[in-house]
Amino acid sequence: TLLQLFEGGTSGDKANFGTTGAGFTQGTTTYHVDDTNVEFNLKGNKSFLTFDGGNITDLHLFFPNVSCNCILLVKQDGSGSRLITNYKTWDQASGNESTVIWAGGTNPTLTTTADKLDIMSFYWDNENHKAYGTITHNF
Repeated sequence: TLLQLFEGGTSGDKANFGTTGAGFTQGTTTYHVDDTNVEFNLKGNKSFLTFDGGNITDLHLFFPNVSCNCILLVKQDGSGSRLITNYKTWDQASGNESTVIWAGGTNPTLTTTADKLDIMSFYWDNENHKAYGTITHNF
């Protein structure tokens, strides 16, 4: 048995993967200097972005119509020192524009060393259309 689904009534439903590994295909986000779109709603909850010759003014994060955890890997190009100014969030219908709520209350500082990578983790609260973010630096 690879997967068991249980309707639990008042105890809650359950999906049992047993010893089966569950994974997700990593999407690729295309760099754009003004508006870079991360489409978690269309391409899954894992994405990879590499800067390509400049900073990003607006990083637009589009989330699916469910609460979820999403991961964005952000890699500096060969020059490094690239920055993201604004982190904007959108629901599945491209509505309810907001901004990421970062741990500590301010936008994160990226690792700026050439070819280094940071991992951004987001919890998308679909009921309130809010994204909560953290960052792990310098891979």
